[in-house]
Amino acid sequence: MPAKITVLIPTYNEEDLIAQAINCSQFADEILIIDSYSEDNTIEIAKKYKCNILQRKFDNFSNQKNFAISKAKNDWILVLDADEIITYQLREEILKAINNPEHQAYKMLFKNFFINRFIHHGSNGKKLKLRLFNRKSCHYKGLVHEELICNGSIGELKGRMLHYTYRSLAHFFQKKNQYSSLQSKQLFKKKKKAGWFELMFKPGYRFLNEYILRLGFLDGVAGLTSTAMNGYGVLSRYVKLEILNDRINNPMLCNYDQYTSSLMHLAKEKAYSKNINTPVYIIDFFWYPFRSFLSTLFLKKQILKGKEGYIISYLDGFENYNTVLYHWLRKRNLE
Repeated sequence: MPAKITVLIPTYNEEDLIAQAINCSQFADEILIIDSYSEDNTIEIAKKYKCNILQRKFDNFSNQKNFAISKAKNDWILVLDADEIITYQLREEILKAINNPEHQAYKMLFKNFFINRFIHHGSNGKKLKLRLFNRKSCHYKGLVHEELICNGSIGELKGRMLHYTYRSLAHFFQKKNQYSSLQSKQLFKKKKKAGWFELMFKPGYRFLNEYILRLGFLDGVAGLTSTAMNGYGVLSRYVKLEILNDRINNPMLCNYDQYTSSLMHLAKEKAYSKNINTPVYIIDFFWYPFRSFLSTLFLKKQILKGKEGYIISYLDGFENYNTVLYHWLRKRNLE
């Protein structure tokens, strides 16, 4: 008798993507939606298809998935995000793997589409993720970028999962803020603190490692932006950890997500006020943020304010990077 499989799709406000995710999962014996009380039409759209729907208030990614896994009809589980597509080759490999299992779980290769291209380099280039597993041997652990704990061997499938991670710059930015909030809470529970090393070295190292050492520069503006956003995510994680530890006094930084969102809005306004015919050169992505960072740090004397001054200077540079990026996107009708 053929083995049965459940495709588990976590959702929150995925009205633009949920139909696509369900359609590519039709080979499964059960499609199970675990929704975090979406405020759009996600559930109404899902109800048009043959699938089971659960709703649960979101607390963290692991608990959300573990809850849904416990309610699934089948032991074999494939976790699929709404912005992912299962290719035909991967689907055939999945069915073969569960009917002749040599392992308790399987990794698969993800190809990430960002802005205007598939990313081939950096940390988002060739990414293996553990998504297919037998629930008798596996469970999730961790608040964000949750880890699947497997009591058994792990295999690897050759087929690819296509991940369309980018919808808009604002949406991608919001995801970075969400992840950094959860990561900072994890660190806070471990009684960690952030110093100059975490605030200065780690974001810079993340960027340089991905952009230079891991050849992110070969992916053009998409590769540059992916690595810049990852650096911002690292900084945000540690700033929020400092806020949780009551080691930040600046009222703007204490409302970090609100403050950085206002910087993103300002960046977009500045970009859209420019003449659309104004050219954008690759050097602009480096020069304008760096100039802004130095100007804020030294001319505006933020250097005298220690860590908080450094953070504000970094975020001013980040705002100017996004001003250049928004202008670049607008010229190509990508925003």
